[in-house]
This record gives sequence, structure tokens and C-alpha cells, in this order.
Amino acid sequence: MHIFLSDAHIRRDDSYRARLLMKFLNEIKYDLENLIIVGDMFEFWFEYNIALPKDYFKILATFFNLHEQGIKLHYILGNHEVMTGDFLKNLGFLIYPNEAKIELDGKKIYITHGNRIDRRLWTILWENLLTSRLNHRLYSLLHPDIGVFLAQGIAHLSRQQPRSQHLSIMLENFALKKLSEFDIVILAHSHIPVFKEYPEDRYYINTGDWVDNFSYAKLVNGKISLNYYK
Repeated sequence: MHIFLSDAHIRRDDSYRARLLMKFLNEIKYDLENLIIVGDMFEFWFEYNIALPKDYFKILATFFNLHEQGIKLHYILGNHEVMTGDFLKNLGFLIYPNEAKIELDGKKIYITHGNRIDRRLWTILWENLLTSRLNHRLYSLLHPDIGVFLAQGIAHLSRQQPRSQHLSIMLENFALKKLSEFDIVILAHSHIPVFKEYPEDRYYINTGDWVDNFSYAKLVNGKISLNYYK
């Protein structure tokens, strides 16, 4: 079994959605072969050289335990993974900065978070602000307690942007183009779960989120589905 999920935007691992996610992962771990995070697992991810993100400790430990049990972990970065170093790699994740092209159960699968498809003004401003090397250097000078507090506040504001039908159309149009090359296209970012089947056994999935929908995609024996955990 292969699981794809995204957009949990965890701020603290004692939150409801973090506890629900850890419960879900512990329930499925004996049948799980690959766990693919399609971006924005955390509200804000910025790696300092020596400071550990204590508010994420339990969920990170859960991921590490899955890795220790032989489960393959994949992480496609989203727009809330601002600065990554070796920490996630040391937990056992394979890191994909933008996109992943993988084959599972004989299916060719294309995966990306979707923020680079989103050309709305707020998303462009967010990317320019947070991908600047100068801003990275300035931010790294802040004490982590101050830096994380400020960044989570800004990240939370970005998530308050209204759900956009225009964004959903952009993502689906992108997926349709990719389906000429792949059997399955999996995107995220919009927080709107989508399952669409096309001729010749091709599928577009949006994994939705673990904020309101608690949705995820599941691939078993070559069959893809969109599911909800309650």
C-alpha cells in the first residue's frame, strides 16, 4: 500500500490534526510500503543549524519510526517548506525540491505540490519573500523562538486566502497535460480534494488537506482511490 497526503500545516504536535495523523499512520504502518508527503506537512519549516523544532518532535519521531520499520518516506517540498537542510534526510526522507516522477505498482506517477502552478499574486509574493537568499540569512539571525513565532503567523495568514476555483482549474489543466505522459498525476496546494478519472485508466488526484478534510490518496495493487479519515 502506498499513501499520499499533504497540507497538514502542523503548528504543534499536540494539536488535533497532528494527533489524528499520528493515529492514522500507526494504524496503517503494517501494510504501508511508501508514504509520500505532497508538501506543507508543517505550517512552517526552516532548518536552523543546531536548534531542533520541539513542537514537531512527536510527529517527526513517528516518521522516523516508520523509516526504521522499512517504510520508504518521500517528501515533495511545498511553499511552506522554506529552508531545508539535512534534518529530514536524516529522518529517512527522500527529498524532492519540486516534483517526483516515480513508478509504483506498474503505474507511472507524477507528483508535485502545486504552488509553482499557482500564479495568483499572493502566492508569487510569498515565494519571492521566502525564497530570497538574503531573507534566509536575515531570518537565520533571529532567535528560533522569535523566528518561528513570526513565520508561523505569516504562514497562517497565507492559509487564510479564500479557496479559489480559478486555482482548481489551473491545477486540473496542468494535470491534464501531464496525463499524456503519466498514468496518475497527484497534486495538492488547493486544500480541495479531487478525484477525476479519464480515458485509458488515467487519474488526476488532489490530496486535499489534513486541516478540514483529512483526505489522502491510496494506491493498492495499481488501483488509486481518494479517501477520508475520520
